Amino acid sequence: MKKVLRGLLFCLGILLIFTNLTETQADNNSNFSEKRNLAYKHAKEFVDHKMLGSIGIYTNYLNKETLQKNTASGHQYLSESAGLYLLDLATTGNQAQFKKFYNTTKKNFYHDGIFVYRIDTNNRKKYQVNATIDDLRIIKSLLVYDKVHQTDYYQHEAQQLFIKLKKKVKRGSYLTDYYSIRTKKQSKNVTLSYQDLPLLQKFDPALYKKALKLVTAGFISKKVPLYQQVYNLKTRKYHTKQIVTAQSLLTMEHLAAVGKLPAASQNWLLKKVKSKQLYNVYNYQGVAVEKNSSASDYALAAIIGKTVANEELYQEAVKKLLTLQVNDSGSPIFGSFGDAKTKQVYSFNELLSLLALGNIKNHDFSY
Repeated sequence: MKKVLRGLLFCLGILLIFTNLTETQADNNSNFSEKRNLAYKHAKEFVDHKMLGSIGIYTNYLNKETLQKNTASGHQYLSESAGLYLLDLATTGNQAQFKKFYNTTKKNFYHDGIFVYRIDTNNRKKYQVNATIDDLRIIKSLLVYDKVHQTDYYQHEAQQLFIKLKKKVKRGSYLTDYYSIRTKKQSKNVTLSYQDLPLLQKFDPALYKKALKLVTAGFISKKVPLYQQVYNLKTRKYHTKQIVTAQSLLTMEHLAAVGKLPAASQNWLLKKVKSKQLYNVYNYQGVAVEKNSSASDYALAAIIGKTVANEELYQEAVKKLLTLQVNDSGSPIFGSFGDAKTKQVYSFNELLSLLALGNIKNHDFSY
């Protein structure tokens, strides 16, 4: 009888331990969700109140434009920002907000079958080229909107935009980086991170197969499980001087979305995130060129974690992202992921952080 009683007590003890562990895990998850949701709220308020202009999202919180022709700055507008903000609105905003911003984006950026990549603030000058990834991201937002709101409102629009874009930027079997309205020519380059694989899979299976082959062949090595940056159609070679982390992560995100992200890449990313050593630029041997980090890199890591259902990667990346947020309520950039001292706040960091922190489900991107 005593042996039976001891056995029952032992089982009861194990049950209590398991119950406590389960309750602790639930509390931790609840605490994590609360912090993430509050961070999203503050970040969204900053973007909506401090970076939303009359026709789009400012490139930088500070209104200081540089004289560099190839670099947007200050209160210039980018199609990149428009697409990222539309993705956020598609999943978290109301229908009226999304439609209004999309209509504004199309009215101001869309010209001759493409969304021009940049518009100056004062003279509203439109640059005469696009960036193909930005067009695809805007098209994706329409599909995500329909998925989330269970409608087919934008299906025809998205398809027509894709068809017109393809006519402009397709060269051979690939979507190139851009089309020039002035020269009426496509780029000779195919940037791997520009290949939105799930979108290509939906609209053009032949293009998808070619893009997937090109991207997967751009895998550098198991030791450095990152990706080449650019493939030149003329030389038929990859060209990568340095590995820009954000570009490699965008490539990894697209691969993850079609179930093709190698385990080596995922493990490398988790290791870098957990050690807080996810840096902006690496050389070909996988050594950091400089030890600066960006909110956008950790945001992309979180999005990848969410996409592949790796909760550890997702949570670790979000936790690191939260340490980069400005929490001083007296600061003019409170809630942002900018530099508290210089007040430099870049739209790319802000908008990707919104997507990482927003309560986006995996299936929202399955269209």
